[in-house]
Formats: sequence, structure tokens, C-alpha cells
Amino acid sequence: MEQQVRLEGHITAEEVRRSPYLYLPVPVPPRASRLQLAYSYSEPVTAPFGMGPGNTVDIGIFDPRGREFLDAAGFRGWSGASKREFFIAPHEATPGYIRGPLFPGDWHVVLGVERVNPEGLRYELTVNLTLDERDPPPDSPPDPPAQPAPAPAGGRRATGGRWLKGDLHCHTIHSDGLNTVDELVASAIERGLDFLAVTDHNTNTHHEDLSRLSHLPITLIPGEEVTTYWGHANMWGLREWIDFRCADTAAMQAVQRFVLRNGGLISVNHPKSIGPPWLFEGWSGYPCMEVWQAPWRFYNWESLERWDGMLLAGERVVAVGGSDVHSIPPKPPRHPHGLANPCTWVYAEDASADAILGAIRRGHVFISDDPNGARLTLTADADGDGRFEVMMGDTLEVTGDRPVIFRAWTNGGMDRRLWIISDGLPLAVVPLERPEAEHVFSLDVSGRSYVRAELRGLRGRPERGEVVWAMTNPIWLKAVFIPPH
Repeated sequence: MEQQVRLEGHITAEEVRRSPYLYLPVPVPPRASRLQLAYSYSEPVTAPFGMGPGNTVDIGIFDPRGREFLDAAGFRGWSGASKREFFIAPHEATPGYIRGPLFPGDWHVVLGVERVNPEGLRYELTVNLTLDERDPPPDSPPDPPAQPAPAPAGGRRATGGRWLKGDLHCHTIHSDGLNTVDELVASAIERGLDFLAVTDHNTNTHHEDLSRLSHLPITLIPGEEVTTYWGHANMWGLREWIDFRCADTAAMQAVQRFVLRNGGLISVNHPKSIGPPWLFEGWSGYPCMEVWQAPWRFYNWESLERWDGMLLAGERVVAVGGSDVHSIPPKPPRHPHGLANPCTWVYAEDASADAILGAIRRGHVFISDDPNGARLTLTADADGDGRFEVMMGDTLEVTGDRPVIFRAWTNGGMDRRLWIISDGLPLAVVPLERPEAEHVFSLDVSGRSYVRAELRGLRGRPERGEVVWAMTNPIWLKAVFIPPH
């Protein structure tokens, strides 16, 4: 038996300014075994990447167990504006939605209005409910909704510290990507990646696929891109769903605290004009920033300038990269780049997810344009014994006025230039004449707070200037005063 619920209405621009989220109750009777929803709205944006005029309305749903911010036990899925219909049933659901029993009571469809014309918009929803004609057997309550199975805590392991390469930002059919998780993981293995974080928008249903594929020779890191209308943030390491319904800075900071308190890692994503940009007030408290997203010419110099300004202010923010890829072959291209463009390199004690995220927290990271492209590291000799034991992300404590010896090593830098940067200013620009090169230099670090390195060179049309091919995180400098005897 079928039962239909139709909802329609008008949302004004003023209502959206007060809150971008509208909750519409849908009564679900007992014995419901399938919920199918389709929606439409007036004057949707039709230009690529949502750049033109019009309205954009996202959609998701909560069951009767609750929809409170940061404590929404009833979350059952979100698809943004990428799907105009979805279904939920006990044993299957549209990707991005959680399968499981349809609890009787008031469910709430949430409409998120990202963009609205001055005259507002109209919406229409049709909810079709399939009802079983027979009552369920007595004394056999339904199972709870199927949550994504947690990935193994340890993940893949290897012996001894080494450099691992991967991508920290990509999307699948569980949000607005075109590929399955299986397709992305297969491509990552083919590209030689050691780890991959899948970060679908505002849902965690892809985590079940990551768990299913955990036997493969790659470390799969659970993630979610917390996608708000004022900025995006990647979360890594937690298996539960992370709330995204942030309409002000206080709410976003509450999400930040929730992630960090529960052992996850959170990053400000693509803080640049075509990011979309980060519009929340304040930048403090985020351990990471996506300084490089997609090819360098996609305005990444804006993110780099923002990050360098934070370093100058004493903020210990780790620079990471992410492709933000939404499609790879055989699906049609949405962007002119693929998985691991750019590539994040991490020096970890083993290849488990915990070790990789721990190394990112410590800043043992550099970024390159491609997993098979240029590599760049920066180390320092802490005590003058000829061993370079301090690396990117570490703090070098300096006593007296002894100069410090640094070593920048690069592979793939021929005909490019090595930039040594301290406190936002270049100390040296070194032309490289060999594919593999080492630049050792002595530096009086008194009064300085950090040193980092970049590999720059031409790409494509020379008149467009240089791009960054690789960049390191800083080595931090700390003067230590030893009182006289």
C-alpha cells in the first residue's frame, strides 16, 4: 500500500537571512518500509559550479529520534543539491543516506538554502511511503538504522618511519562526486598512493565502503567535508557523522571543539576567492589548513598568503594539500585534474591511519603537485654534530648566537628555483641545474620564528609566471636563554 505526502511553500530572502535551514515535518505511520522523496524548486542555478544567477536548495532528512545541533541522533542523510530524489529502506538507501527501519513518528526534511533570489523561491516535495499490509511479528523490534561500519583502528602498518603519499580530499557518489568509492580507491592504488581520505559532503555513509575495502594495500582514512554556507572544513579520523548546520562563527567553533575533543583532526579548506572562501570570523584553533587545493593556478597563492600571515602571527597551522577531485575516468571530467593533484607527503612511523594523522598534527608534511612529481624536504642540524635530525614541523631550540645549518633536498627540481623563506620573506632563491639537488646553508636564526622552502618554476605559458611545484611546512625556531653561572 502507498501513502503520499505533498509539501509546497515559499521561502523569502529575509527568512533565509535569518536561518538558511527550513525543517518540514513528514508523518511516517507504523509499518512503513520505504520512503521515497523527490523535490524541486523555482529558478535553480544552471551555470557550471553554481556560478550563475538563480536559487540553490540542498536537502537532507532526520528521523524522529532527534535533530538537535551536534546531538542529532536522527540524522538519516544529506545529498546537498546533487540529487533531486532519494529513498530510504530497511536494507538499502540512496548513497549519502542511512538504510534502516523507518521509525513511526514525525520525520523532518531539512532544506538548506545556499542561494536565493531577492524575490525568494518556491519549493515542492513529494514523499511516497510504502506501507506493509501485515504487522511485524510480536516481540521482534526492528533493528536500529544501519550506521557505517567503523574502519579498523590501526589500518595498514609498515616497519620504521618513512614518507607516505596520499590525497586528503576527494568526493564520491555519496555526495556530489561521480565515482564510486571502489573506483577512487582502485585509482589511488594504481597511482601508487599510500593513503586516501574520502571526504564526502556532510555525510558519513561512505565509511562503510572504506571498511569493506580495508584489506587493500592502501590506508583508507574516514573523513567528511563539513560543508557550510560560510566555509568548508575537512574532518579526518572520526567515524561518526559530524554536524554541518553552522550559521555563525560560534556554531563552527563548536564543531571544531567537538572534532578535536573526540580525537579527530580538522582543517580549514581552500581559503581563497574561488574556494568557496572561508567567511567565518577567526582562524584560530584549526590545526591544519588546505593551502593547496587542485592545480596551483586555481588561486592557491591566496591560500598561501593567508597561511604565511598566520605563521607570522605565531599560529602553528600545518599546511596540507587536497585534490578535491569529483570525477575520474571512466566518468566524464568535472575538473582538469585528477586524484592526488596535489599530493600530500607525510613522514609517519607506520602506515596506519592513526600514525598518518599523528604525523600531520606534528607538521611532518610537504606537498607536491603530483605523487610522481617533485619532492622537497627541509631539515636542520640541531646541535652541530653533522646530523640533520630536525625536520619540518619540529621546533628547533637555539642557544646563544650559534648559526644553524639547514639542508633543503629536492628531486625533480631541474630548471626550477628553490626558495628559502623565513618570516614571510625570501632569504635565498637558488637556481637548480640537476634533477636531484641539495642546498646546505648556514643561518643566524636570532629574531626569526620559522624557516620553510618552496620549489617554483614555469609551467605552460611562460608569460603567466612561475607556479609552486612543491612546498614544505616550516621548521619553527625558539631562542633559549641560558643564565650565566
